[in-house]
Amino acid sequence: MIEIRNLMFQPLTLHLAGEEGGLHLGPRERATIPEEQLSEEIRVAETRGYVSLSEVVESTQSDPRVETTDDEHAAESAPADSQATARSKKRRER
Repeated sequence: MIEIRNLMFQPLTLHLAGEEGGLHLGPRERATIPEEQLSEEIRVAETRGYVSLSEVVESTQSDPRVETTDDEHAAESAPADSQATARSKKRRER
């Protein structure tokens, strides 16, 4: 798998190899594609500095960037949120 990261502050649309269709990346967005879909257009975009390519090792571990819906995690974040709300209310009362 190949990770493509848009280095531009504007959206990019690139053609994929091997199939009809393309890849749309928003500003600074990342996407992962199979290596066989890496087109010549994407390689040229890399040499021009529009995108960066990096090989991604597939893992069976969960992605730490994905939020969990675990009840413990929700319970831990709730008090912090309520404390922040209470502080902002006190500031408004002053």
